[in-house]
Amino acid sequence: MKNLSPTQIEEALSQIPNEGNDHFIYDVLLAYGVSKATMARLKSGNLGVPRGEGEILWKNKLYFIKAPSRQLKSLLVEAKQDKGIMRYNPRFLVASDGVTWACYDTKTGDTREFPRCKIDAHYDFFLPLAGYEKGQIAVDSLADVKAARRMGKLYDAIKHDNPSISEHDMNVFMARLLFCFFAEDSGLFATAGAFTSSINNLTSPDGSDLNVWFDRIFAIMNEPDDSPKREAAPEAVRQFPYVNGGLFRDLHASPHFSLKSRQAVIEAGSLDWSGINTDIFGNMFQACISPEQRAHLGEHYTSVPNIMKVLNPLFLNELREEYEKAVGDERKLEKLLIRLCQIKCFDPACGSGNFLLIAFKELRRLEMDVVEALDDVRKQLGAIRGILLHQPRVSISQFYGIEIDDFAHEIAVLSLWLVDHQMNQEFEKRFAASVPTLPLKPNDHIVLGNALRLDWDKVCPHSEHFSRPLYYLDPLFANAEPVTEECGETFIFGNPPYIGKKGQSTEQKEDMHHVFFNLPSYRILDYISAWFYLGAQYIRKTPSRCAFVSTNSITQGEQVPCLWEPILKSGIVIEFAYSSFKWTNNARNQAGVTCVILGIRDGAYARKCRIFEGEHVRNVDEISPYVRSGKTWFISSLDNPISKLPPIAFGNMPADDGALLLSEEEKEECIRSFPPIRYHIKRYVGASEFIKGTVRYCFWLSNFDISAIQNMPYFRERFEKCRKFRLASTRKKTRESALTPHLFCEIRHMKGLSIIFPRVSSENREYIPIGFLNDDTVISDAAFAIYGAEPWLFAVLTSKMHMVWVGVACGRLKTDFRYSASLCYNTFPIRPLSDEEKQRLELAAFGVLDAREAHSDKTLAELYDPKNMPPDLRKAHDKVDDLVDRIYNPKGFNNDEERLICLFSLYEQMTDSQQ
Repeated sequence: MKNLSPTQIEEALSQIPNEGNDHFIYDVLLAYGVSKATMARLKSGNLGVPRGEGEILWKNKLYFIKAPSRQLKSLLVEAKQDKGIMRYNPRFLVASDGVTWACYDTKTGDTREFPRCKIDAHYDFFLPLAGYEKGQIAVDSLADVKAARRMGKLYDAIKHDNPSISEHDMNVFMARLLFCFFAEDSGLFATAGAFTSSINNLTSPDGSDLNVWFDRIFAIMNEPDDSPKREAAPEAVRQFPYVNGGLFRDLHASPHFSLKSRQAVIEAGSLDWSGINTDIFGNMFQACISPEQRAHLGEHYTSVPNIMKVLNPLFLNELREEYEKAVGDERKLEKLLIRLCQIKCFDPACGSGNFLLIAFKELRRLEMDVVEALDDVRKQLGAIRGILLHQPRVSISQFYGIEIDDFAHEIAVLSLWLVDHQMNQEFEKRFAASVPTLPLKPNDHIVLGNALRLDWDKVCPHSEHFSRPLYYLDPLFANAEPVTEECGETFIFGNPPYIGKKGQSTEQKEDMHHVFFNLPSYRILDYISAWFYLGAQYIRKTPSRCAFVSTNSITQGEQVPCLWEPILKSGIVIEFAYSSFKWTNNARNQAGVTCVILGIRDGAYARKCRIFEGEHVRNVDEISPYVRSGKTWFISSLDNPISKLPPIAFGNMPADDGALLLSEEEKEECIRSFPPIRYHIKRYVGASEFIKGTVRYCFWLSNFDISAIQNMPYFRERFEKCRKFRLASTRKKTRESALTPHLFCEIRHMKGLSIIFPRVSSENREYIPIGFLNDDTVISDAAFAIYGAEPWLFAVLTSKMHMVWVGVACGRLKTDFRYSASLCYNTFPIRPLSDEEKQRLELAAFGVLDAREAHSDKTLAELYDPKNMPPDLRKAHDKVDDLVDRIYNPKGFNNDEERLICLFSLYEQMTDSQQ
């Protein structure tokens, strides 16, 4: 299957010829990304279940029947009752008479009937064929995709006609255009469709005067109702109201238009913009500006449920709980409403405003609930309903943001205005009280700039104590009790950019220095660390709170002590945390980033701490930056083992461009070319080869007279390839090793037994598969090697105790374990063992190896699949776990948290004793 976006699927369906097309159903499947090879098998009968003429039955996918009868719904009913069909679990049932399609979704129960030629209008119905479930892309989202695609075409057309237009002028114009499209469909303009109609009726078809028309109506929307310029303007211009707010304040000459670009404006305006989802259209229109992203418009949604993972525990849940407790109590409701009016929301990496928009909607809706409850209480008390009660008080002026991208900044400002109007409409429906949106309220709180160079307290000043005159002049609070405590709060949140230390540009590295200039080791930190650091400074000694989405790398390995030790020492605590999860969007097969969410606040204002793990939440006393409950100990990298363990090292690095490595076939070819070489070829094993059972070999020529083969063409070509590869390296040691291209660049191999420890292993495994190898096998640098290791060490390293340490001390590759010698092996605490303990561990280690050998037909990847782990292997590991646990605690442990507490306590003792 091809990875097609919904937009691409709709476009492909619209191109299918209808008349005289006997292969229409196959063309439809191709449009949803089914490969031509699969289609050929389906047509030939080699893929589907054999059925009668005109029928297709494709297991788990589709049942299609073509019949002349127009009783299509009856055919669907019969198909649903046919056990011979339904046993193959087709997702869709489709009956067609060649003109009309009747369709049934067996999973959702949805049905549709439509003309075959209109299938592109119903492309959303069959999206599961392309990997999109209907819960992933809502109907609103599909409308947004269509609107964004239309705007993308319009953007291209305008840029084509105006190649020298500045980026900022183009962004401002597009923002104004979006506002007008939305305004004419959502009641902001007096006449529905007035904007698009005026273009269609009052400008030249060739577009030559359209820029002049835009300049006129944009100028009039900056003129108040009593302005002489407005009074002197023609009615066709005067019909557009005073907007203000800054959107039309500055003079920006409109771009020029042609027949094609004018038509693109009209086509875009013909859509119904009133239903466009403002939560996400900023991202959509940012994508449409970039042609390389436009083909994947369906992939650019920010998941609202994921945004709520940040906002709910940060402040929304608490506000809702306060509301539930306040219902029926006038004083409590008044106090909550005052609190809502004073809250500030600040996103210092706001992009096109998604987080701010969702937060605004939630606060406005909660405000409506409070007003309604307060109104009910006052009615019961016999109070007269005041007209001022039914006016919203939560304002977009309470929402702040910083954004570095010009277009995203413009869209964020615009989106807040539009969502304000949508919530005003919702308020009017609920209370039958009209709330005018125009003129727009000025909004200078979304700042264009670099969040790592600006003073956050100047962008969003801290809230101050309430003063009685500010609130009690409002008749709504005339009888309210005085509020003396500091109720104003700022909630900082967002999804700052994820850039690792190696991916930072020169400017971003300078940003990091600007923030962390007094932190010597900051260069190991990800870019997002700067937002947590500045957020911690902002909320310190205030009731404000901060929560960001982040890659999980800042909660693992070497970054933890570097970033979190200074933050926690300043008095900040982690108040809630989400353990690692995929921050996905609605696209199929997207490379979702593995994230955590961390919420912080000053310890003086801290509440109960919570850790969210999937659908479960745990209340805990403390949260460490490793996203674990309990006291925080920082694990710092060490050059040598803290315990009495043999040294661990990287495996052997070829640095050869593949020239020294051999497949089974290449090995045999080498031996045929020069039979004695067989004694200088070894098995070559890295993490992947060891776990998956892949067979590879390598030249091992350290004790070989190279002159015997260096002039033979087969070997000479390989060694020359290696030499050239090394000479092109930027690493000095690699270039120096070009003098000996027949040898590995870095050699650590030793005689005797060794333990191979994969550097990367799946998080799904309960144990990292390690093993013993003899000196006939070379361990690659994709794994660690412990030479001369004894069996008791194998038992310790494959134990649950060690795996718990791996979980906090090591970094991750996405969510997979990425083992570290300095951070995990060298820091792992274990007391010296007696000979008797070592003997017991040795027997248990052999038990694990024997259980593996009993299933020698399976790879380690198969053996350590947690769903299919053989019972005898699991039992052998249980024995190891029990023995290792009792080395630390004779009574054993009930869970991993107890293991971690014990390990950290021992780690602290051992590090203190070495200082």
